[in-house]
Amino acid sequence: MFLYIPLRAISLAVEHLVYTERVGGSIPSLPTMIPLKMFKNVNWRFEIYEALASTSDLCRSRAEAGEPDGLVILAKEQYAARGSRGRGWTTGKGNLSFSFLMHFVDDEWLQALPFLISVALYEALQGFLPGPQKAEKCFQLKWPNDLLLDGRKLAGILVETGYSGPKRWAVVGIGVNLQEAPVIEGRELACFAEKAPPPTSEICAHAIIESLQRWLQVWQKEGVRVVHQTWLSYAHPVGTRLAVKGRDTYMTGMFGGLDEQGRLLLTLESGEVVPVVTGDVLL
Repeated sequence: MFLYIPLRAISLAVEHLVYTERVGGSIPSLPTMIPLKMFKNVNWRFEIYEALASTSDLCRSRAEAGEPDGLVILAKEQYAARGSRGRGWTTGKGNLSFSFLMHFVDDEWLQALPFLISVALYEALQGFLPGPQKAEKCFQLKWPNDLLLDGRKLAGILVETGYSGPKRWAVVGIGVNLQEAPVIEGRELACFAEKAPPPTSEICAHAIIESLQRWLQVWQKEGVRVVHQTWLSYAHPVGTRLAVKGRDTYMTGMFGGLDEQGRLLLTLESGEVVPVVTGDVLL
């Protein structure tokens, strides 16, 4: 059972943003209609809460109950949030925490998804920078799912998968430090406000989803190669010295790019190239 305080629900239809408010368990429509650029493939539906244990947990429960594609759940506060590999995560006041649901039929789509999201996240946040700062490339993607600002973590992505009957689903959780960098022992974190006035969490989430929709269409038309190429242009350069820490392993070498499945290629001192499926990259 999830404890939450519903603030309002936003239904993002194909051509308009429809605001509704939860009152006593019912959700009567309000007449406010805001024109938006059309989303062709997914009916994105935003629900915004004042507080939740975890946006991904609620999104996951809805997925298991048969919720269709496009559900987006955003919370202004999370009190049981988690990051990759079960780590805890602190939302922080004014920061963004949201999760969304998509279904998929094959592993090719799932392999592409983290890179689609990373590129979409990078470009959405880049869009909120003032003109002169856009050329500075202060953001950098780090394999597999982090966005850095001046070498410190600004945002993270967590992808979880499961089944609802015959359907396979992915719940994607995204956290962005907009207003403040949480204090977490042993971690160096950054926030968007260090570079520019940050957007609100709702506006930022909408921009990320809009950017993702564009990249989904690029992937469908041009394949994963262009997605990987764009990701590489935003990431730590090929040849960067790094270490990869696994649960029971620690390897050092140079970043050699990505293979067709999106695995990190690590060139060891011996010249051997090792494909890495999972692990923490230390730059």
